[in-house]
Amino acid sequence: MPSVRAIAAYLKLSPATVSRVLNNHPDVDAKTRQRVLSRINATGYVPKVGRRVTNVIALAYPDQPVRSEYGSFEPSLLSGVMRGLQDHHYNLKLLSIRRDKLPDESYTQFFLRKGIQGVILRCVHRTSDMIKRIAMEGFPSVVVAARFDEPEVNFIDSDSYPSSRRGMEHLIGLGHRRIVLAIHNVSDTDHADRRRAYEDAMATAELPIDPTWIMELTASVSSGEQVLDAILAMPDRPTAVFATNPMTALGIMRRAQERGIVIPTDLSVVGVDDSDVRMHVWPRLTAVTQDASTIGYEAATWLTTVLSQEEVGRSCRRTIPTTFEVNGTTAAPPGRKASLAPAGGRTPAAKRSQRSPGVLARKR
Repeated sequence: MPSVRAIAAYLKLSPATVSRVLNNHPDVDAKTRQRVLSRINATGYVPKVGRRVTNVIALAYPDQPVRSEYGSFEPSLLSGVMRGLQDHHYNLKLLSIRRDKLPDESYTQFFLRKGIQGVILRCVHRTSDMIKRIAMEGFPSVVVAARFDEPEVNFIDSDSYPSSRRGMEHLIGLGHRRIVLAIHNVSDTDHADRRRAYEDAMATAELPIDPTWIMELTASVSSGEQVLDAILAMPDRPTAVFATNPMTALGIMRRAQERGIVIPTDLSVVGVDDSDVRMHVWPRLTAVTQDASTIGYEAATWLTTVLSQEEVGRSCRRTIPTTFEVNGTTAAPPGRKASLAPAGGRTPAAKRSQRSPGVLARKR
């Protein structure tokens, strides 16, 4: 275990100076402070207050706590992180940075005060500047579910553009021309990918986009209900919707049942699924699928391997592909049969005589 004296000797400083940096004492110049913090990060030093448990990794949320409308992504991510930590016998601590960090301490000092050796960062809201500052300090960290251009930032993300593009091409191939995009109103790389896929697919098919077809709302079941109500109120009603969040898709399906809209006979729905939500509704949801559990597992495995092998300088910039899965919520628009069978699955044209009783949540 590295010590204050060892760090001081390496940097040719006094132990008192190193201690002042650890305690965030103001009487240390910025250059010396940065040298000490860099060495602390490189050696994996943990102060005495945290040495009773030195194998602690944090899953840290830079901004607000996660809310239920984020759907299945967070529990699936957490499950994967826990599996990844087991390989090197690390423990997990949930951390809120904005709530707990003192105003005058660096991120490294904050993590050390909490007894943390490494941190998995969940970039939910617009916290990219905070993420970049943590990376610049050199504290062992990896971001999940976001991508960064800065080489200092380690990340593991999923690329949903190709699968989202396939989902849109699937709808267009079935004959849909008026397609709504129901997208989360918080900008991040995932939703930017999905919006770009929607716009590119429509442009390639030379289909115009009515601005009223793009609905930006908070990702939630209630937002999905609003989307369905808005679709039904349009004079030239859209025949399909691409919902970029699982909860929004479920809200659309639930509201459709309430209002007597049969899916997929009256309206086709393509959603996004982070785990297996699509398998527990009826009809089963046609969806772009990403495995949040794998993202969490890979992040935890990479970080604990780096810490266990003392390879703090090793980088991680990985993108995990998503898939597109055709199930029962897509068919040809009303009055038209699909000319092509969709790639990767079955979607026969629904007949009015084969009306589904609606969407019902299945019990596990």
